[in-house]
Amino acid sequence: MGRNDKFFNVKIREKLLKNGRVSLFLDWHDGKGKRKKEYTGLYKFVEPSNRFEKEHNKEIAVQIEVLRAERTRQFFSGDIDAALEKRKLKNQDFVEYFSNYVDNYKQKDIKVMRAALNHFIKFCPPPLSAKDVDEKLCRDFKDYLKEQLNRESQSSYFARFKKVLAEAVREKVFTVSPAINIKNTQKSQSIPKDILTIEDIQKLASAECGNLEVKRAFLFACYTGLRFCDVEALKWKNIKGSTMIVSQLKTERQVSVNLNQVAQQLLGESNKAEENVFRLPSSTGTNKVIGNWVKRAGIDKHITFHCARHSFGTNLMMYDGNISTVASLLGHTSWKHTQKYVRAVESLKEEAVNKLPSLNLDI
Repeated sequence: MGRNDKFFNVKIREKLLKNGRVSLFLDWHDGKGKRKKEYTGLYKFVEPSNRFEKEHNKEIAVQIEVLRAERTRQFFSGDIDAALEKRKLKNQDFVEYFSNYVDNYKQKDIKVMRAALNHFIKFCPPPLSAKDVDEKLCRDFKDYLKEQLNRESQSSYFARFKKVLAEAVREKVFTVSPAINIKNTQKSQSIPKDILTIEDIQKLASAECGNLEVKRAFLFACYTGLRFCDVEALKWKNIKGSTMIVSQLKTERQVSVNLNQVAQQLLGESNKAEENVFRLPSSTGTNKVIGNWVKRAGIDKHITFHCARHSFGTNLMMYDGNISTVASLLGHTSWKHTQKYVRAVESLKEEAVNKLPSLNLDI
């Protein structure tokens, strides 16, 4: 049966909602005996009670008429199916799109990509229409990452988020990436100033901590360079005598660390192979404990769990000086990541020299 365009007419329909508003949609017959419906996402107030609601209803009346006329034009030009498909893409749930993208992602940084998704869901839980993903939302997400993470992590996660947006542009979900004008924070090539010296670590070891597991785990990280996620996942099967062998969750790179006497003492009594070595609260909870512990130890520095890794790298470079050794123990894939510890040591040496007392010279 062929098309019958003679009686074609796009009609505006209304559906009463429970919140006292009316949802507007269009419907028509496609000329082949099939009825089409298009939910526009537009609504109006049933009984406008103020100036804002009245103005809103006037604007919506114009918008729905313009859309109805556009669909009529597209029907007769043969473009209506493509227009509806494009609108469908723009109205799809962006969180679902992001999740599907991650599920099909095959690159080596999948764990970082998945972490970026998890942070986005915490920032903006579904449902979230793709048409609502604008520049402001992207900037707000960048600010959210800045509040939650260190500089390197926030940069890494936002870079993955922009990568998803770029793919969405290629798939015509967006005409232009809503984050195209947002510059990503450059990854820090230097470590935080608040690292722990050996003297600081001794103060922490002597000070009371509100959670003994946190204390053991943090000091252990100061002597092994493990990230929080790796300490949290560490099992007894990873300990082989005086050697620890772990596959880093962030990079999936395997590292082998010789445990000195202090690190072995911090491990405590061994248990079943599949048992966790440490039982820690959440990352946020752990850092809260560490903050109170650092104050109690009389250390005037902003310390988080990740500072243990930076302190390990810096102290190792200070006492050993072999960049290859430091890179290997930290599991770095490139020496460019290790160079920041070289610069940190040079900075500490310069600071130490500048602290030497001045002399009143009479020569």
